Amino acid sequence: MHNELLHLSSLRAFFSVAKLGGIPGAARDLNVTPGAVRHHIRTLEEQLGTQLVVRSRKEFSLTASGAAFFAKLSRAFEEIQSACRTAASDSFEGELHVSCAPGLAALRLMGILDRFADRFPLVTVRLFPIEQASEAMDVVISYGERPIHGSRYAILKNERYFAVCSPNLFYRNALRSPADLQNHVLLHSDDGEDWQRLIRTSAAGQILPRQHMYFPNAYLTLQGAREDCGVAVGSSILCAEDLRRGSLIKVLDLEIPAPYPYFVIQPSETKRPIAEVFSAILVEQLENIG
Repeated sequence: MHNELLHLSSLRAFFSVAKLGGIPGAARDLNVTPGAVRHHIRTLEEQLGTQLVVRSRKEFSLTASGAAFFAKLSRAFEEIQSACRTAASDSFEGELHVSCAPGLAALRLMGILDRFADRFPLVTVRLFPIEQASEAMDVVISYGERPIHGSRYAILKNERYFAVCSPNLFYRNALRSPADLQNHVLLHSDDGEDWQRLIRTSAAGQILPRQHMYFPNAYLTLQGAREDCGVAVGSSILCAEDLRRGSLIKVLDLEIPAPYPYFVIQPSETKRPIAEVFSAILVEQLENIG
């Protein structure tokens, strides 16, 4: 490699070419001509002393060196963006108003709020129940859509529903097939539709459980399952920590897609930079369930 400093414009051109899969897309992204992009790529290859891009009229591809360099460059750009956000954090102050679905608020949101508060110490967060979601909020986190004007991002589109109970209940009372539900209490956070959806996927037909219990939200339903009250319908996002700790276990061989995704909505009336940052942290954390 030559000793001269690599130009950021050449690095940015290569990153855009590799990310977008070709020179035409990179040229549009950078608002320059395709010739300028090719010049940056050639310059970078000369400086690095290696070929990064396979020249072909039919398709675009990276060499092995190009692919490895793109991976490292991607991480570097992510660190630069993170550093910029951190440097700007002191300029954010005031209040952030967030309305959130109760189950998600209780089971996943607190850790995210802790991260946010650590990065933005001058921002006060006010959390509101989902029933108060309105155009006046900075961020609305809703299970399913809400009639609120603004930008929205659907997260966890592949979330799954499944049956869960406490380990104590499972070992105390057999629960190995849908037919065994007749000896158990079913816990509900709705009118019973979630259980009906789940049972319809089995070949057991109609099942009459020993008893039903209805709760006002998913958080209390899952708390009832932890306390051995019965069997609940859990989900990927809400049960992630319980399954990891072993306070709840998946039972039965039944699993269905969640009927709705969660939406992160930024109302158009209150669109603020700090809401953008909070939403980015929220999406990153929630979509990293593993």
